[in-house]
Amino acid sequence: MKSAVICFISVLCLACSRNQNDLTYFGGGIVNPKDDYVILMKQNDIIDSIPLDKNGHFSAKLNIDKPGLFTFKHAFEYQLVYIEPKDSIKLRLNTLDFDESLVFGGSSAIENNFLIENYLLNEKNSELIFSYYKISPQDFQYKTDSIRTSRENKLQQIKEKHNLSEAFVDIAQKSIDFEFYDMRERYAFLMNKYNQKKAKNINADFYSYRNKIDLKDDNIPNLFGYFRFLDNYLKNLSIEICQKEHSYKDCFDLNTYNNLDHRISLVDSLIKNKHLRKRFLERFIQEEIIYAQNTKHLKHTTSLIDKFNFSEVEKKRLKSLVDFQSSMIVGANLNDIKIKSQDFINHKLEDVIKKDLSVIYFWSVQSPSHHKLRIKKIKELKLKYPEIQFIGINIDYKFPDVWLDAVKNYNYNSKNEFMIIAEEHSPFYRNYLNKVFFISKDCVIKKSEIILSNVDFDKHIKDFIATKNL
Repeated sequence: MKSAVICFISVLCLACSRNQNDLTYFGGGIVNPKDDYVILMKQNDIIDSIPLDKNGHFSAKLNIDKPGLFTFKHAFEYQLVYIEPKDSIKLRLNTLDFDESLVFGGSSAIENNFLIENYLLNEKNSELIFSYYKISPQDFQYKTDSIRTSRENKLQQIKEKHNLSEAFVDIAQKSIDFEFYDMRERYAFLMNKYNQKKAKNINADFYSYRNKIDLKDDNIPNLFGYFRFLDNYLKNLSIEICQKEHSYKDCFDLNTYNNLDHRISLVDSLIKNKHLRKRFLERFIQEEIIYAQNTKHLKHTTSLIDKFNFSEVEKKRLKSLVDFQSSMIVGANLNDIKIKSQDFINHKLEDVIKKDLSVIYFWSVQSPSHHKLRIKKIKELKLKYPEIQFIGINIDYKFPDVWLDAVKNYNYNSKNEFMIIAEEHSPFYRNYLNKVFFISKDCVIKKSEIILSNVDFDKHIKDFIATKNL
């Protein structure tokens, strides 16, 4: 395998010398393609949609006026590529192992292979963080400093050997920096949540990098590490605000209306890059709608939709979600939800409620990892709480055969498995895969903000059962 990769790179380096004209060449080959084209983007703007031939090859000549990071997408997968004007770049990958199989050749092969190697190492660090957080802050600083130094030494070596451009070195250094910053933020979150005694040993110097961050830099929004760092940075800042304002609250529950509202305010005040600002605001406002608990919350979020510079299409979508959420809060009645059984007979939810207390959850075959975790949890709950009717509602209304296969393969109780019927608002149910709804015999929602992975989920169920006797 390694010899094949080396051969591939060697051939490309010979064949893909820097173009002599003003155009930039971008091409390559995809093994086991999942779509008919590759899309090249600069942030949210599509630069080109490039078709694949019958052998999975693609090529395009582009007008690139300055060096920078671009995103190439194929089907549901995507990755970054660094391109300089007049480059001649080729890539090769296998969709069965998208990131791990990706290799670059051509005039910026050294740069791009360095970035993808760092990306894969960073993904491994994401897994290590769950063991690292158990060590002391001092040991963690030592470990992360060592990782950072190792990456910087590698960058310095290839810079000296291959005469890298200053533009690339700047991007590469920032990719190293923001992975380092992100590890610090994630460690701080885990320590403060699960080991507050050790967390008290985190000194001010631990966060010294926060004073060096330039949130106005337009050259780095595409970096994966940068976005992940910002996400965790905003998360920690929102917790700090919560702790100052409400010392008695559990500020580590991130899926709350108040926490999301703090993060929206932070994005508004801190992030000026148009692309990142829009991305975070749309995401947090949508989540704030979904976790709103009353009409007062929804009214406030509606005012935010009008405040920020969303397109008319996006405003309409978000406001439609507000209207939908108003029918999913505590006190709302779900009796008119339209579903179908496995014999494809249509029902209303009220027709299938058989017990005094029910738990409703939504699921999708298209979210396999989420779905598999839920299967195990629901089976355990059914055994522990036989007095509750657990009703699964699949949202893959466009793929009924896939739904039926999943119900059969996972040995679901067919009497309590249904599919949502396609209507105008049906796509919104995808936003509720993490939530469960506790409802009474008459289909009134008693609790709606609970997520299945909540560590106190059993306590919520026991409190729910206790209401039966009130």
